[in-house]
Amino acid sequence: MERRLAGKIAIVTGAGQGIGKGIALRLAREGAAVVVAEYSQETAGAVAAEIASLQERSLSYPIDISSGEAGRRMVHDVVRVFGGIDILVNNAGGMQTKPLLELTEEDWDRIVDVNQRGLFFCLQAVAARMIAQVPDAVKAAGRAPRSYGKIVNLSSISGRRGRPLAAHYAASKAAVISITQSAALALAPYNINVNAVCPGVVPTPMWQQIDLDRALLFGLQPGEAIASIVASIPLRRAGTPEDIAAAVAFFCSPDADYISGQTLNVDGGYEMD
Repeated sequence: MERRLAGKIAIVTGAGQGIGKGIALRLAREGAAVVVAEYSQETAGAVAAEIASLQERSLSYPIDISSGEAGRRMVHDVVRVFGGIDILVNNAGGMQTKPLLELTEEDWDRIVDVNQRGLFFCLQAVAARMIAQVPDAVKAAGRAPRSYGKIVNLSSISGRRGRPLAAHYAASKAAVISITQSAALALAPYNINVNAVCPGVVPTPMWQQIDLDRALLFGLQPGEAIASIVASIPLRRAGTPEDIAAAVAFFCSPDADYISGQTLNVDGGYEMD
């Protein structure tokens, strides 16, 4: 595999399983040192060990990404260990299936605290560090000749359209698209690229839970809910963590140096806006 990210330092949040793990491994295979920022110390350590087995540098970093202070501390620790930060992949997130009229304030806050608030303040802390790494002459010019950082936020196809069984989740993921655009504009003078990816159906533990929740709501058998959604995908298959990781790796690479503020659906054609 081409090592487009050789020498880069990457943080991937929520990298202990599923899509996040796929992204962490892909970036490592492309040559990046990867910080596995994950709530579970056990899964963080397992993914970091897998990266180390690829002969790439890694750091297991247990973190509650909903805490802005924890994110700022992580940035300090990563810089102390690796000397800088080149890439942030904001992947950590939560999901809940629940009818709109049954949502509570606690439900709303739990999802938004990670998917929206936590993502923003992690981005803010890393962006501040990326700006600090830009030479003073470039800052004074207000225009950078090359990219000084890549930030990729994970939204969702649910951020493209409302979801009656996950209004809080859809709202948080729509906010990710807006945050991506705002950050791309704010960081453009430093040529720090900010983009987003919207995964579709990817059979991860999160989607397995969605399937089970829908089975209980609608009296279905396990597997039927996800199968019905997959049947409506134009490419007629679910995605894989590797599909999402390929798009993220592209945005992190020099091949995407002239792309910023964009949101890419990686969903087999399910959404087309």
